[in-house]
Amino acid sequence: MCLLSKLFLDQKTIYYDIGNFLFYILLVKSTDNGETRYSFVGYFSKEKTSVERNNLACILVLPPFRGQSYGQLLIELSYELTKLERTTGGPEQPLSSQGFHSYRSYWRRAIVQTLLGESLSANIHVLQNECALKGHKHGWEHGQRIFSLSRLALLTGIRIEDVLFTLDDLGLLEFWLGRHIVCVADETLRKVIAEHRINLALRSDPNGMLLDKGQDCSAPDEAMDVCDSQSDDSSSNADTSSGSDSPEGSD
Repeated sequence: MCLLSKLFLDQKTIYYDIGNFLFYILLVKSTDNGETRYSFVGYFSKEKTSVERNNLACILVLPPFRGQSYGQLLIELSYELTKLERTTGGPEQPLSSQGFHSYRSYWRRAIVQTLLGESLSANIHVLQNECALKGHKHGWEHGQRIFSLSRLALLTGIRIEDVLFTLDDLGLLEFWLGRHIVCVADETLRKVIAEHRINLALRSDPNGMLLDKGQDCSAPDEAMDVCDSQSDDSSSNADTSSGSDSPEGSD
C-alpha cells in the first residue's frame, strides 16, 4: 500500500517499518454481466498506538475514483472509529492547503448535522432554552438550543480545538456567562447551510460497521488526532501535513 501511494503522493517518502500501522481498505462493489466485482478505490492508515494521538496517518483515493466523495467517506470512517473509542480526534498539524480544505468540509457537515439534531444522541442532550439571551448579536429570544463545546466534541468525535475553529468559521460561536457556547435556532443553521453550501448527505452508516473481535474500542475519553489528507467532492488527494516526514505522514 505504501509503495502504491508513492506513485501518487509526492511527499510519500517512508514506506518501511509499517508494522505499527493499521490499514483500512475501501472497495466498490459492481456487477458486470452477472459477475460481481470489487474495485480497489483507496485507503487510509492509522498508527496502532500514537504518542501524538493521531488517528489517521495517510489517505489515498486512486485517480479514476476522485471527485466522487470517497475521500470524505474515508475521513468520516476515521471519525466513526474515533467515536467508537469514546474519544475525540483531529488532523496532524500543520495541514496542507488541500488537507485543510478536506477537513474543513467534513467538520462543517458533521457539526451542523449535530446542531440540527440529526443524531439521536444530539436530540437527547440538547438543552432547550426558553429565556431571552439579551445582548446576543443574532437577537434570538426563545427556543434556542444550547450546546457546550465539550458536548459537541463528544458527539462528533472532533477534538475541541477543531470544533472551536469550525464554529467560529461559521459565525456560530458565542461567549456567555464566562464560557464559549453554541446557541442557535434552526433558522440560523439553515441560513448557514445555504450560505456555505454545506452538503448534509450521509456517506456512511455506522450501524453497518463490523469490527474485528480483537479490536479494542474501549479507550478512555482522551483526545486523539485525526491526520488529514483526502479531499472532498471536488478534489482528489491531499497531503495530511505540509512537509511531514513521519511514517504514513502524508496523503
